[in-house]
Amino acid sequence: MIRKKNDSQLYQHIILVSLDSLRSDCITAVNSDFPNRFYRGGKFKTVMLDYLVRRGTYFSNCISAAPYTSASHAAYFTGCWPRRNGVYEFFNRRIGRPTLFELAQRENIYTIFQTDFPIILGDSLGFSRGVNKYFIESESAAFSELIRRQNRDTVSFFHFGGIHYPYGFHKLKFAKVDFPKKVRELESKFNIKQAEVYTDMLDESYREGEDRELLLKYKTIIDTLYSRGDYKSLHQLYVNGIDYFLKHRFNRFIGRVIDFVDHTNSLLIVFADHGENWAPDSRGHSNAINDSVLRVPIIMYGNGVRKNMVITDLIRTIDVVPTIHQYSKIASADFDGLPINLANPKDSIGFREAFAQVWRVGDRMKIYKHQQHILKSKKMIRPLATRLEKEAVYYGRCVLNREYSKDGVLVGENFYKNTGKRLIVAKKNFSKEKTNLKNRLKKYNQIKYNNSQKINKVNQSIINDLHALGYRV
Repeated sequence: MIRKKNDSQLYQHIILVSLDSLRSDCITAVNSDFPNRFYRGGKFKTVMLDYLVRRGTYFSNCISAAPYTSASHAAYFTGCWPRRNGVYEFFNRRIGRPTLFELAQRENIYTIFQTDFPIILGDSLGFSRGVNKYFIESESAAFSELIRRQNRDTVSFFHFGGIHYPYGFHKLKFAKVDFPKKVRELESKFNIKQAEVYTDMLDESYREGEDRELLLKYKTIIDTLYSRGDYKSLHQLYVNGIDYFLKHRFNRFIGRVIDFVDHTNSLLIVFADHGENWAPDSRGHSNAINDSVLRVPIIMYGNGVRKNMVITDLIRTIDVVPTIHQYSKIASADFDGLPINLANPKDSIGFREAFAQVWRVGDRMKIYKHQQHILKSKKMIRPLATRLEKEAVYYGRCVLNREYSKDGVLVGENFYKNTGKRLIVAKKNFSKEKTNLKNRLKKYNQIKYNNSQKINKVNQSIINDLHALGYRV
């Protein structure tokens, strides 16, 4: 039976699948030559993703609100810009707006959450709020839970870290032989000596023993190649990792999901939080605002979704939850994003503006210690001091990127034209368009964080801390 909400079909099951770190041009069906420039294992294959692209709607020009997992997912789940939902750094503050899962629970919708990154997509930052069943690195168990609840309305989320480094593997449990073997091969091939003291101990998941050691060794390999400027080898590792992850873990899972969607009243949304790029100004993703990192793939699939359609018009990750709201029973909220008409997506988009920012809270060791303190105490502590390092604004076919010094002084600015698939350097002056983008960026930066939870009393020390962070209270 088809239910109606604003004259739209309502789906009983909403299924979101997040492929952490997947570039938008790493899907074969979108005709990119990027993977095959680096892949050395034959023809690069993304068979199941190609299937979804050809039988659903693919958005080739979606801009992520942040180049790191936590802030990007918070924007997806709240439909609000990072400056408004409170999560705009890697690991520093909790979500301050209602999430998709909380909005679902308000309407008695059963919620399932599976993640490979429980540290940053977990309770510490507020991602587990509104979740009935929370799974760690167990997509099969999470999917079985969905099967058990298929007579109810559900919202399910499946997050995979296998494309994120250590590229292809994530953990020993998914590659008991291949993961250690690959680390040994890379150390030998690139003549890499392991560091006596690791400078990057940050982690997104819980690891012990050999699992922890392998991750730190892999990070040392990456750090060494990056210090040598060997970006080609780093890209090759990334593309090889995508291929390994898809073959050994993802394809079978997504095949089961597609079969479920085809036989139920379901909407499937496959997306990435950010891409990956290795260059002097882009160390993977966390410090980058280039297009290879910010442009992310979004595929929508299900009965009622336009088939074999590629949309090059600009959309934002914050548009996903408002769209879900239009096609499900989840409660309404004050979204920054706008819904998309799945039956007629091109005619419903129009001109939209997109923003992305990189916020710094110190070096990796400082963040690691802060993270460990929070995990041990099991509560958020006073946020670290933060500063805006880079930002980007997209509007129509124009893009402006800016970079700032530690003192907040503008040190770099680039203007591009957006083709819908990639950015090209603008040769003309375009002074009017630049002014327009600067004004939009200025207005965005005037947004004040608005926690949805009521605060009764704020003492003077907290006020002083907020002033030091740039807030006016």
